[in-house]
Amino acid sequence: MREYDISIISEQILYKLKSEGLSNSRKFRSIKSVGYRPLLKHFEDVGSYFVDDDILKDYLEKQYDIYKDDRKQTWRWQLIRRSAELIMYFVATGQVDLPPLPKWNKRDCLFYVEPTAEQLANNDNVYGLMWRTRLALRAFGYAERTIGYYDQSGFRKLLDAHRIAGTEIYSMSLCAQSVLDTKRLVDEGKRHRYQAIRKAAALLHEFRRYGFIAPSHLSPFDLILLNPTFEVLVDEYGNDALFSEKLNDVTVKTAKSIIKGFLLELEDVGFYSFEGVTLSTVGNVITQTAATRYRRGLESLLCYVKDFLKYLYEYNLIETDLSVAVPKMASPHKNIYQGFTDDEIRKLLAAVDCSTLTGKRDYAIMLLAAQTGLRSADILNLRRSDIDWRKSEINITQSKTGKLLSITLETESGNAICDYILNARQDSDIPNVFLCSKHPLRALHRQAARGIIQKYMAEAGIEDAAHKRYGFHSFRRAFGTRLLESGTPVHLLSQLLGHTDLNSAKPYMSASEKGLKECCLSLSLYEGGDPV
Repeated sequence: MREYDISIISEQILYKLKSEGLSNSRKFRSIKSVGYRPLLKHFEDVGSYFVDDDILKDYLEKQYDIYKDDRKQTWRWQLIRRSAELIMYFVATGQVDLPPLPKWNKRDCLFYVEPTAEQLANNDNVYGLMWRTRLALRAFGYAERTIGYYDQSGFRKLLDAHRIAGTEIYSMSLCAQSVLDTKRLVDEGKRHRYQAIRKAAALLHEFRRYGFIAPSHLSPFDLILLNPTFEVLVDEYGNDALFSEKLNDVTVKTAKSIIKGFLLELEDVGFYSFEGVTLSTVGNVITQTAATRYRRGLESLLCYVKDFLKYLYEYNLIETDLSVAVPKMASPHKNIYQGFTDDEIRKLLAAVDCSTLTGKRDYAIMLLAAQTGLRSADILNLRRSDIDWRKSEINITQSKTGKLLSITLETESGNAICDYILNARQDSDIPNVFLCSKHPLRALHRQAARGIIQKYMAEAGIEDAAHKRYGFHSFRRAFGTRLLESGTPVHLLSQLLGHTDLNSAKPYMSASEKGLKECCLSLSLYEGGDPV
């Protein structure tokens, strides 16, 4: 169903009515003030003027519920209905000569009907699940207009998909298919966006799985699903890796994503279980996966797939040790990217408008990254209790390594953080120092760090060239390179950066242009004269 911008359509309708000489009539004024003005205000509050016929019908149902018991307001309801119906008629025909409307019959819309006690108690019932998810959004602090946006463009469409399929049992595959169908319409130019339905599907999946919603850690909703056999194996592998502490929760997500890519390629060649899979099959699928999905992450692909197959064999889930078919990584080539230069860091900081609340936050984040070399995850996870103001220290547990790290808090960074906390940070019980500037209040997601850098790189005129590949980690590279060029020993550099392995400092040594120049040999084997 095609979407359209009701603000534009309303203007076109009013213009056409004017051209027909109705601009001074009472009918025209009523349509404009009673019909379109509240309608446009409603969708402005929702956050989007883009609607389709179903969304407009939902709007009419809400208005009908408001006016149905008040006979004195019947005229208002009829005018609201006629104005909305005129939009749908104009979109379909391009005309404003709307014929007489039939008697209003409210659609069988179960979306706004509170589920029964049985439906609410059943975690797999889609009506109860959706109702409880929407209540959780309200409890978390989402604005009504935001919930309305997810209702109209997300939850309602997912509910319709289950109704059309004739089931009340929540189906992740039905939700995924709805998201894919909407995305296809966007790709074809028939719709403008699909983020609402994708977010709604992710919220349903999260609430069903955990019983609560934490939007700052919302799991991405997979558009492509593995078959149930492979899905269970991947989940069991991830749980085992966490339980044995072989991988942390962040790395487990990465590993499962990479393994999923391998298994999807395995499905493409006709295998939906490991029955009949041979060593040559694994080798061929690894090659195909590397070529189509992980050209730059081959080392991680081989590592995690090999570990996954070894896990299956050790737990007798497959009869043959298929891990031996995964080749070893032979001398991988690694690109070494430069960090920000001192001049670029100054430009980035100068591009921030520190008179705004968001500017104070972004300035503190970037200055702290430049002066400490902390990873983006550690800065965004920084808590007020992690800062020892008397000693001017930051004491954290690193998200990547799980190791404790104690570093000096420079005066400039400390002042910037103080300015943000005292003058810009909204009051909240959330322990994180840096919060999202938009409601509802929550800790910043890791993706926000890259968005901050891209924003100020554009404002500072710094180009993100392919051979430089700038990002938030460029602050860390710049910090490490600066320490090396100042004569800091490698072992001390590793301690300051929180490395657990001395080899982790090698990229910073390679990125030090000054150090490389000092290592260069002279073109002449003999200084001060010609060779004898």
